[in-house]
Amino acid sequence: MKFIYRFLLLALLAVSCNNNDGPLSSENKLTFFSLKEISDNFIISPSNKVELSLIEQTDLNYLTSLFTVSPKAKVFVGSTIQTSGYSKNDYSKPLVVDVIAEDGSKATYVIVISFGAKIRTFSIVELPNIAFTISKDFAITATVPSGTNLSNLTAKFELTDDTSIYVGPTVQLSEQTKNNFNQPLIYDLKLNGVNNKKYTVTITVAANNLPIAIAGDDKSVIMPNGGNSANVLLDGSKSSDIEGPIVAYEWKSGNTVLGTTATLNTNLTFGTHTIVLKVTDSSGVTATDTIIIEVKNQEVYTPVDTNASLATKNLFNNIASIANSNKFAFGQEFPLSFQLNSLDYNLSTSDCKDVAGDHPGVYGIDPHYMLYKSAAEKQLHIDEAKHAYAKGSIVTFDFHQQSKSDHKIYYNDITSSTDKSLMYDIVNDKNGSRAWFYGELDQVINIVNNDLGFPVVYRPFHEMDGDWFWWGTQATNHSTQLYIDFYRLTVDYVKSKSNLILFGWTPNQKLSTSYYPGDAYVDIVGIDVYSPNPASLKTNLIELSKFASDHKKVAVLSETGKQDYVNTAPTFWTSTILKAIEDGGSDIRIGWVLAWFNAPWETTQKGLYIPNSSSSTQVKDDFKTFYNSPKSLFQNEVKALKVYN
Repeated sequence: MKFIYRFLLLALLAVSCNNNDGPLSSENKLTFFSLKEISDNFIISPSNKVELSLIEQTDLNYLTSLFTVSPKAKVFVGSTIQTSGYSKNDYSKPLVVDVIAEDGSKATYVIVISFGAKIRTFSIVELPNIAFTISKDFAITATVPSGTNLSNLTAKFELTDDTSIYVGPTVQLSEQTKNNFNQPLIYDLKLNGVNNKKYTVTITVAANNLPIAIAGDDKSVIMPNGGNSANVLLDGSKSSDIEGPIVAYEWKSGNTVLGTTATLNTNLTFGTHTIVLKVTDSSGVTATDTIIIEVKNQEVYTPVDTNASLATKNLFNNIASIANSNKFAFGQEFPLSFQLNSLDYNLSTSDCKDVAGDHPGVYGIDPHYMLYKSAAEKQLHIDEAKHAYAKGSIVTFDFHQQSKSDHKIYYNDITSSTDKSLMYDIVNDKNGSRAWFYGELDQVINIVNNDLGFPVVYRPFHEMDGDWFWWGTQATNHSTQLYIDFYRLTVDYVKSKSNLILFGWTPNQKLSTSYYPGDAYVDIVGIDVYSPNPASLKTNLIELSKFASDHKKVAVLSETGKQDYVNTAPTFWTSTILKAIEDGGSDIRIGWVLAWFNAPWETTQKGLYIPNSSSSTQVKDDFKTFYNSPKSLFQNEVKALKVYN
């Protein structure tokens, strides 16, 4: 029994030893290879070639290998064992690597790094706004708008060094060679004359989007009495197509084609007109929009002062007639009395007349220079206003009123808290401010009633939406409602003491309707716009004109100009003011345009807002062109309209 037990034990031990010393692994594959210093991965081919193609020149002399191999296999370069992440070699030439399995069998790999050909950038000359994508799999793609012609386009490209592109046998020259891209185009890239790789260019034409026709808002056009048709501006320029420009426009009234341009001036008779705009895109797809235009006679304009004199009512309606005629009167602040370097007491001349041959059709007068200057200057401006009336021009007052204690106009010059809260105190009758205020107004009213005796347009406390005057946005307890209450208090007081005044409301630059005192307090609506550009001025005047029409008021460009315009913008009056008004067509209807004064305390041409006799020929000729425009009315033309009758 002992013998049998020992035999079985030896047999088990023998079997156990044979299991531990079984067959050795013959796996010797390189399953992954890269270099620590280069982010790209190598491609391992079935023929054991390990390849990487780089575009940019790179130093390959001393790089760190990263690899994985079959379990239990080891990697050697020559007799040197390799460790992933640590071993460094020279890869500037092919490197032979042996992968040796556990059983000693060996697989040899050759690692090769080459510098291949590549298209670095690609675009199409005829499609400058189209961006192309170049992918790692050598595909160049882009999507273009519907209707794009792909049949004869010129490629612009940049290549790696020693690289050339062929389409078939034809070499391609950047910005010169044309091809048909209606189908995918295959580029053969050659490096040093040897085929290297292929790129495929695919341009996809997007599905067509419908164009958008925009004929504009419905509008009412008011004709002054005596007219039988209105010249109306139709503007479809805001129509659009996402793929490209609109290629055709057509305006129709019923079956009648009025015109085929984006903007169109057309004459419409009295009544309601339904006009259809049709636009066509580059693919021939059309869209339409309809605008309804009502042409009607000018109704009677009623001043907010129900007790206004007949001459005041006539003035209001005649200013409206000027605005509704698509013309405007030209005006200037103190055109006779203010000249460079001095006051001018000779009321027979003005800078305007010296240059253009006629005085302005509107005179701006500021009671500031009557209340706060010498008696002689006060009389000068009274005489100036009377001269305007006698010659048939319109007179408008703006009032740069001084504050109660500090006697300042501008808020930043005020030091006393009561002057900073002056508007609030007047409205709420505090600190004796209202009585003082009425006393100031009484002086202005006395000038109108007794010294002049004819109607004027008075626009109190202008540019209220700016922060520079004591009635502006910096005032203590400022709010839009406070200003509205202040303006209404002024109008109520003035119209209780005079029937010769039309009331104007004129914010800065553009309409600020939150400050609008209401239809019961305003006759004239305007904007003061300095240093405008034609496009924004056009937009703001169109908005102003529509507001005036909707509220049965008259619109004016109440102040304008540009400092040092004679040097910086010598064609300002034609290329900015006149251009904006002409471009706006019938959508701009304003009674007048008033230039700021040529200040007597200025001594150089920089101080001019219109030219004088010493200005350059270019500046004077530009103003003469403005004067000769059929849209602008100066004194003799306004006189012929008999605006007070």
